Amino acid sequence: MKSNMPAKEKKKSKGKAEKPLDRDKARRFTCIVCPTCCELETDGTEVNGARCPKGETFALQEMVMPLRVITTTVRCETSKGVAMLPVKTACPVPLSGISEIMRRIKSLRLSEILALGSRIEAGSPAEPLDLIVTGELD
Repeated sequence: MKSNMPAKEKKKSKGKAEKPLDRDKARRFTCIVCPTCCELETDGTEVNGARCPKGETFALQEMVMPLRVITTTVRCETSKGVAMLPVKTACPVPLSGISEIMRRIKSLRLSEILALGSRIEAGSPAEPLDLIVTGELD
């Protein structure tokens, strides 16, 4: 039996009811936590469009202080030559500080190639920064 309801209305009725948002404060985000990539809208207190709790948490965090995990490489200067070792930050870092953090990472020089999963302490006591080796070199 066919429904007379248009396709757009059918799709909307399957989702969660939209919460009222303060339109003056509302911002839109695309969730980057999982592969679903939900289109989110939030005013800092309520979130619309999230299909899971992770999306709601992501949108609220983006309003306060956006965080990202940095993936990059560190230079290894060994007796066998120079190699670039893939690494990532051990935890998300503030989006506003990425350029300074990248300067610190790019100034690192390792004298040996570390094993997969090894931790590298790249920061100072005042500003700690831990990196994790994410790949192996032959």
